[in-house]
Amino acid sequence: MRNSSSTPWRPAQLAALLAASLVAASCASGPQRALMGAYRLDDGRLVSVRASEGETLRCRFYESGESRRLYPAGELRFVSGPGWASDSPVEVEVRFERGADGQVAGLVWRRVGGAEVAGRRVNSQRAVRFGDGAVTLSGRLDLPAGDGPHPAVVLVHGSGSYAATDFYYNGDFLAAHGVAALTYDKRGTGGSGGASTFDFHRLAEDVVAAIDYLRGRPEIDSRRIGLSGYSQGAWVAPLAASISSEVSFVLVHSGLIASPAEEARVETRELLRRRGVDERSLDELDQLTLAAVAVVANDFRQGWEEFQRLEEQYRNAPWMRQLHGTVVGKMVRYPRWLTRLVGPRAAPRGLPWYYDSMAVLDRLEVPMHWFVAELDRSAPPELTLPMLRRLRADGKPYEVQVFAGVDHGMRRFTVRGGERQHGGYAPGYFVAEVEAARLYSGLTEVALRSDP
Repeated sequence: MRNSSSTPWRPAQLAALLAASLVAASCASGPQRALMGAYRLDDGRLVSVRASEGETLRCRFYESGESRRLYPAGELRFVSGPGWASDSPVEVEVRFERGADGQVAGLVWRRVGGAEVAGRRVNSQRAVRFGDGAVTLSGRLDLPAGDGPHPAVVLVHGSGSYAATDFYYNGDFLAAHGVAALTYDKRGTGGSGGASTFDFHRLAEDVVAAIDYLRGRPEIDSRRIGLSGYSQGAWVAPLAASISSEVSFVLVHSGLIASPAEEARVETRELLRRRGVDERSLDELDQLTLAAVAVVANDFRQGWEEFQRLEEQYRNAPWMRQLHGTVVGKMVRYPRWLTRLVGPRAAPRGLPWYYDSMAVLDRLEVPMHWFVAELDRSAPPELTLPMLRRLRADGKPYEVQVFAGVDHGMRRFTVRGGERQHGGYAPGYFVAEVEAARLYSGLTEVALRSDP
């Protein structure tokens, strides 16, 4: 899952509120796409290679969570430097190799000064298309070895506008362990048709279309289809499960049991807390933030009176000088006419700001497994964990795993200059997702740890 660094209201992509245009979705080139997939190294390690920025690739190691960017260094050759994204000094060299049929069949991995380790491509992946009759969605079906029928998982991705079929790696790990995975580009992104939207109900209907497509595939066991939702997908996947009776289980990653409006309030509050604003002032900030949300939720046509009243009330408050880099700060800084003109074009189209996710979870009965990042700034766990405890106390079949010391997307980080610099992923996180999918699919009887 590709993630950007945390900014206020990031899942809603409101940082571009006053931008003149939205950034177009990115897709990998044909030569790059031919290299993507899962590889099993001779030393036993499993690595996924997927798209990254520009002409680069990103690799992720299943067992350790190590991740690094690969930079082109010649035909089928790539290099990588230290950390999350650097090309020098070179630490790793990777060479992809073709088989007798001319297709990429493996790779050779070498740390500088070390021995070469060969790897072979595992799984098979097929381009697929499906839809609701009006919109056609482009997907990638990763299949395990053997004829099947296999259990399957639909990957329900986050709010980004990139092509999930290029960037999403989770299907590589799932298919390598016996679970088929369908990854698809959301409507209006990558190779899919339709207009991009943040409407959870519309997105959930697309998930149901993906489920229906899988049920018609001979390689898939129609009785064992689950969903795995990431970030925004953590809202959409449970909603889809409440619509379709064909969902066996739901996995939720970096999710939130709160409305987008509440998320916006908490994220903005946390940012200003880190800037030294006291708790009483943060309570005042909450009022202005929720008033700003009301303006955005009403397509910038209503709610201005309350926003302007609070803006005037707190105009001289010291914390008002700490709003830089936030959407509230932009709404205070720029003229109303400009905000009214540009805002509706940059705000998330169709986002249900006051969506009641708890109501959906209250009525669901399918097994659900939540993967929570302890230090998640985009989906603060202090909002979600108490709700999960209540649901579990009510007898819901919901399990919870908290990964310590990691941010949104289960990424490790170090702090430099007061900012989080992301590195690899939480050790054991990829394994935990696969084990959960296998458990709920009936492929294993090993129970997972669940936190209270």
